[in-house]
Amino acid sequence: MRSRGFTIVEILLVLALLATIAGMVAVGAVGMIDAAKMEPPDRVLKRAVLDAVYHASERKAPAFLRYDGKKATFLVTDAGGAILAEHAIYEDMPSGEDDDDVWDELDLPKVTFQAEGPLAGEGGGTTQLEDRHLVLTRIPFQSAVSPPFQAKIAFSDKEQILRFDPFSGFVVVDEDE
Repeated sequence: MRSRGFTIVEILLVLALLATIAGMVAVGAVGMIDAAKMEPPDRVLKRAVLDAVYHASERKAPAFLRYDGKKATFLVTDAGGAILAEHAIYEDMPSGEDDDDVWDELDLPKVTFQAEGPLAGEGGGTTQLEDRHLVLTRIPFQSAVSPPFQAKIAFSDKEQILRFDPFSGFVVVDEDE
């Protein structure tokens, strides 16, 4: 008479199936953990602009915002270049010179700042300055006010343009949107 248990082949088959499922879950979990180490560049930039406004206002001295493209970090500095605040897009990344190859493997955003030229022409809708003359390497904040500027962020095959209010530091939303 035959007993009603499982054969060794059935048990091994179930174990192999469970191991395959566990492997797929582990790969997905690693991807989620890596994604959690990165904050969207536009969110980091908005925080950095408000921080620059704060430092300029509190210190009663100019503060400057610039982007370090090699480390994907927005830096708020004083007039002498001393760092007042850092806003990194990638968290917990190495900072030594020996770890530069780690940065080469990451998808780093490209950020460019551009001043908004004075509007001229009929209806005031254009500027007579060329775009290349309006490119900024850093944004000055004096008494919590900056020149009108926009930031272009190219990241993960997407391009985004954020226009900032010179008085509040908040993003200006176009009426068309």
